[in-house]
Amino acid sequence: MLLGVTPLALTLWLAAATLRPHWAAEDFTLAYYPAAHRLLAGLSPYAATHAQVLDGAAFVYPALAAVALAPFALLTIGVSYHLWVMTCLAMVPGTLWLAGVRDWRVYGAVFLWYPIVAGWQGENVSVPMMYMLALAWRHRDRPLIVGLVCAAAISIKPFVWPLLLWLLATRRWRAAAWSLVAAITLNVIAWAIVGPGAVLSYLKLAAEDSAAQWRGGYGVMAVAHHLGLSRGPAELLLALVAVALTGALLRSGLGCRDDRASFVVAIGVMLVASPLVWIHYLVLLALALALLRPRLAAVWLVPIVLWLLPPATRVEAWQEALAWMVVAGCLVAALRAPGQPAERRPQVRLMAGG
Repeated sequence: MLLGVTPLALTLWLAAATLRPHWAAEDFTLAYYPAAHRLLAGLSPYAATHAQVLDGAAFVYPALAAVALAPFALLTIGVSYHLWVMTCLAMVPGTLWLAGVRDWRVYGAVFLWYPIVAGWQGENVSVPMMYMLALAWRHRDRPLIVGLVCAAAISIKPFVWPLLLWLLATRRWRAAAWSLVAAITLNVIAWAIVGPGAVLSYLKLAAEDSAAQWRGGYGVMAVAHHLGLSRGPAELLLALVAVALTGALLRSGLGCRDDRASFVVAIGVMLVASPLVWIHYLVLLALALALLRPRLAAVWLVPIVLWLLPPATRVEAWQEALAWMVVAGCLVAALRAPGQPAERRPQVRLMAGG
């Protein structure tokens, strides 16, 4: 009942509500579709007013994201956003499957998470990012594929840059090289399509968005704001915490050569190092748990408490504390999973004789 009927009923009910006519606009309809439509019309996807920035309706993604979204603008807004929602919804179980989860109860538990619901129902890019990270993990020992996936993911949503660091920490030199080459190629092509002059518009808009939103959400800088720090000290705190976790990533990868643990730590770096963190960013915890706890455990039910948190830009200090307690609890529980052998890089043995 709890992990079968309840998540199925909740998902079907929310999907029906999302797909009904005149559904309240979210990220796709507010920002993604208009930006893609402007791009096809030969205009800049970064045209946004300050009011749109404050409302979270500005398109603040690099050029590759605008190019990737352009095909949706060939359809009507109703058809395109229905397609986007259904695609995001399908990517949730797809991520768990790629990560090796075969326990049906885990799938049910994840669909009870508020970040997951906010991800697929809110029409944002967090669930696709989670899916791309799962693809990178699944093809981790195929340098060309993992390099292309990492390059595309970082180019669409730069806050997942620790993917490249993970490749280096786990000595995947060829994959890291492919990732750099692919990232340069993809971005050159994408910015050529959008227009080289749009680079400054994007950087200006991204800086304006960060300045307007840094006090909100669940990021380290928002926590620093509630501690009474101004933006400068908050950025310093963000950098210090990110450096500490980066050190842990390098140690787990270079020192212990533990693929799974270093990938989970990389997810932690993504959440900590991002200047802005919204509730749907926490979908990445599902992938972190899936890698080291593929069967149902109590920790899979812990993120359900996140229904107590609002998606709004202004949240209370206790809500931020609760969010980070859940994040820390999930990451620590994943890293301390009992009976889960560390996945180390294969070593070549030289055999003598016939």
